[in-house]
Formats: sequence, C-alpha cells, structure tokens
Amino acid sequence: MQVVFKAIMIAALCLCWPAALAEQTDPAPAPDNKVLVIYDSSNSMWGELSDASRKYAAARNAISEFIATGIGERDVAFRAYGHRYRDDCRDSELLVPFQTAETGAASIQSALEDIRPTGMTPITWSLSQGLEDLGGGPGDILLISDGIETCDADPCDLMRDWQSAGVDVQVHVVGVGLSDLERTAMTCIADVSGGQYFDADSELAFNEALTDASTAMAEPDPVPQPITYAIALDLIDETGESLRGIGQLRQDASILSEVETKGYGVNLVPGPGDYVIEAGARLADGSAYTLVETSVSVSEPGVMSLTLEVPRPASVSASFLEMGEPHSGALIRAYQDSEEVFSFRPGDVAFAREGTYNFRTAPNADNELTLTQTLEAGAHTDLVYDLTQTIKAYIQFTLPDGETIKRASELWRAGEKLYTLHATNGETIQPGTYELRSDDQNLPLVPVEVTLTNDGEPLTVPLAAGFLTIEYGGDPFNYVAQPNRAFLESLDRGGRSYATPGGAIPVAPGAYRVHGYDRTAHFDPLDVTIAADETVTATLEPKPVGELTVSYAPSEAYTTIPDRAFVTALDGQPIIGGIFQPGEARKLLPGRYLVEGWSTAGDFAPQEITITAGAQHAVTLELNS
Repeated sequence: MQVVFKAIMIAALCLCWPAALAEQTDPAPAPDNKVLVIYDSSNSMWGELSDASRKYAAARNAISEFIATGIGERDVAFRAYGHRYRDDCRDSELLVPFQTAETGAASIQSALEDIRPTGMTPITWSLSQGLEDLGGGPGDILLISDGIETCDADPCDLMRDWQSAGVDVQVHVVGVGLSDLERTAMTCIADVSGGQYFDADSELAFNEALTDASTAMAEPDPVPQPITYAIALDLIDETGESLRGIGQLRQDASILSEVETKGYGVNLVPGPGDYVIEAGARLADGSAYTLVETSVSVSEPGVMSLTLEVPRPASVSASFLEMGEPHSGALIRAYQDSEEVFSFRPGDVAFAREGTYNFRTAPNADNELTLTQTLEAGAHTDLVYDLTQTIKAYIQFTLPDGETIKRASELWRAGEKLYTLHATNGETIQPGTYELRSDDQNLPLVPVEVTLTNDGEPLTVPLAAGFLTIEYGGDPFNYVAQPNRAFLESLDRGGRSYATPGGAIPVAPGAYRVHGYDRTAHFDPLDVTIAADETVTATLEPKPVGELTVSYAPSEAYTTIPDRAFVTALDGQPIIGGIFQPGEARKLLPGRYLVEGWSTAGDFAPQEITITAGAQHAVTLELNS
C-alpha cells in the first residue's frame, strides 16, 4: 500500500484567493451589519423531520421568523443551492443581494416560496461563492443543510484555508435532521470557522436553532484557537479515488480517538510524537473493510496531510425506470439470510462486503421489487429496477351548486377493492378503468365507472344531491337550552348522522327523518323528502312545557341541609336534566308528577302535582311532625 505524507503549516495554507475578491471596488458594509443565509434546497429537503413536518416547510417558516426578528439592524442576503438542477455541483445562486432586513424580508419570503428541493448539496462551492457575496468578509454566514457535501469537495478544508488566510467570516450551521456521522462533518465547518453548530430535528427545534444562531451572531467574535497538532487523513483506493474511512488513532498502544477522514474533520494529536493510524473504507453497515495500519511522525505544529491507500470494497448503486423514463425510486434494503444488512437511497453509492444479496425496494404498493445480485470486491454494481407504470390519482366531487368537495373514495374491479384514495393526498395506482365508490351517510355516491390515466390530475365526479336546511323555531319558553345540533336519519338507507342547524346540508335524494337535540327541549321528529337539486327547510318546534320549582320549608330539625329533591313522571313523560335543585325552575312536559324530598335530610311526605303547559308551578316540601 502507498502512504504519502505532506506537512502543511497553518500559516502557509492557501494564501491565494480569486482575483475578483482582491479587485472589489465597492466599499464593503461595516463588519457588524452583514448576514448571509445559505439555504439547502437539495432534493432530500422534501423529507420529514421527527414531528412529521416537511424539512423545507419548517426551514421556510423558521427563516422568515429569523429575518423578521433575528437580524436587527444588520444587512442580510439570501443564497440557495440545489434548487434548479438535479445533478449540477455549481447550482448555487444569490437570490436576494444584501439589503436591510426590513426591505429584504419580502423578497426572501418570496424566494423561499418559489424554490423547490431539486438537486445536489454543493456546500463548498456555495461557501466560496458566499465569501464573494460578502466581498471577502467580514461577516456571518448562516448555513442550513440537511446533509453533507455531495460534490466531491471538503467544506471543512475550505474553512481551514479561510482560517489560514485570515478570513474574518464565521459560519454558523443548522443541521436539519442529521445522523451522528453527518453532524460530525457539519460541526467541523462551524468549529474551524469560529461559528457554532445547532441541531434542528423538528419544526419547534428549527425555530429554537435559529433563535440560538441569532444570539451567537450577536456575541463578540471568538478568539481563533489554531489547531496545534493534527493529521488530516485521506483514504484512497488504487485509482486515487477518495473513500470515506473508519478506524482508530493510537499512540503507545493507547487509543486516542476514532479516525476522521477527509470531509469529516481532522485527527487532533496531543503534540509531537509517533502515532499509528489503522483505517479502512467505511461500509454501508457502519463497519470497516480490510484495515490498513501505518505509522506517522508528527513534528511540526499545524495540520499534516496523510494519504493512505486501502483496498476498495464492493460498491452498489441503484436507478429506477418507469416506461423507459427515470423515476425517483425509493430506499433500497440489502438482505442476507432474511436479515437486513444495510440500506441506501437512489443515487447513493453504498460500499459493502462481497457476497450475494437480495435488494428489496417498494416505491409503492404496485412496485414491491427484489433483485438478487452478487457483489465482488473492488467492482461496482448498478441495480436497475424496471417499475410497473403508476400514476398519482386524485378524486374530487362536485355538488349541483358548483361546490367542490374532497373525501375518501375507493377503486374496485371485479368485486375486489384495489385502492383507497385519501381525500387530500390521493393514492398511487396503476392507470386504468375502475368502479369508483365513495360511501357517506348523507351523500353516498352511486358507483360509477371511471378511467384514470393522467398523473397528478384530479378527476372530478358529480354527485346527485339536494339540500336540507334545519332550523329551530317555536316559543323560546319551551326550550331548556339553545340547541346547536340536530340529527338526520335516512329512511331509505338507515343510519343516523350529526347535523348542524342553519347551513344547507347536501344529501342524496330520498326520505329523511330530522331529530331535534333532546337535551334542549322535547321534539317530535320531522319527516322530509328531498329531490335532486331541491332545497328543503325543516323547522323543528319544541313541545309546550310548564315550569316547576321545588323548595323546602324552613326548619331547624333537618339532619342535614337538603340540597336536592326527586321528581318522578307518573304518566311516562321524559324529563330533561338530572337532580332537581331546590329553588331551580325546571321545564316539564304537561302531566302528573310525584315530588319527593331528600330522605337524608329528614322524613318528607311526597306530593303529587299536575303540570300544565305555559304555567308556573311550585311545591314546598315539609318535614313530617
């Protein structure tokens, strides 16, 4: 194996900068009024955070709040990357140049709403361009990213170059739902530049991270702490291609640390001396492949570059085709003996041990696919999944008055339910002709044949319907409380549903029975028949009632103060409400009632009373002598 050493003093690191920076003619703004936001709009920002919020949506909301409240009097600019092209490592654009937060907020908000996650993650290129945006510094950069560099560059190396060249720019990093390994790499950017790193794994955490970043930017710039002794390790294969590595750094048989390789940080050592590095290519399952050991002597302060050649493991990637056209695909899981060994995403290159694997993936229910492939050491295998054609189907319904409504529906064929379509999100299906069903208590769809062939285009289906408005009327005296609901029963289909008074309720043509809310008054049900396109009003009126007040005669002989009484209907009338309270006026249907006192308070003689409609009645209970 070939080992290459190169000592680099901090003071000698990359002192040359693009001529454009040296030839700036416009005066740079004051150091304390420049903040550049660099926003990740790569394809992976479509993903979800731990609270199921979309990464791009959580970022958009948090950035807007940050611009509104976290900038103060400083000038702000907005740059995005990965927002235009799928495979372009130079896709980074200054969308809003420097201006005050007050004048730039609307433009940044508009840019956030217009761009869509699309492509790669060119962090290093974007930071280089950001330094030009800042006129060479000084200032702060807020970098928001949900992943590490994907364009064969090392942003942490760039930060070391900036440090060596005296660039006065702090990069504060917000990591969006990162793994531990990704977090290590992104933290390196912040640490070396003198900035701070913040985690954002939920929408709430996103807002908190940007609040903390705002506080960090307001603090005095930290005093740079130069790396005294360190080893920057680059693992390569026999062709010179860099590989992500894993291993250990040792001295005198003591393990100093896990090994970090190029792009993920440097390996700090306590001082001059002889060290041993044992490293190998990192596999997708997190283990190391064929460790190679080498000795290295550190004598000078600074970062020593070490290039170590290691065996290249087998590698695998996957692509998806649908009708001969590229498809975004889904996560691929590699199995051996029915156990998952590792997984990777479309477009990723995953390293693995040689052997035979079952590669399983399921972009949707119609494409649960498995490929069996043998991987060989040092060789690359590209899996190609040929998908059954599917489309995203949406169904919406229209009422006779032109209103469009969304609700769940089902696609059937030959008596078998094949798909359930969500009211809003639809479903991925095979294009074709189906029987559409959509059940609803008040407005069921008569099954209809539909043909779905257009991806993402909603199909609109008319619903035969009439409209029912339920109202409450009659004498207010006959109500116990104001009714805020009613109940609608279908006499044709059976079943009963909740209904809100006052609004026009779409219902299928047919016969219905309207029930009043029996906790507010006594009602007889009302039957109505509704035809297609017809509007009907059903007015519920309460039955007449009388009023009864029960009280206790004054006495010092009560065993306890009587705070309740009991009223029983002798003619089978229903009573609304619970225990009768002394002095409370209660509404009762006409008829005979028996009023009894509370036996715990004493012995009372029951009294019978007849309630008449519209009249007020009173009963006074007295202790027996």
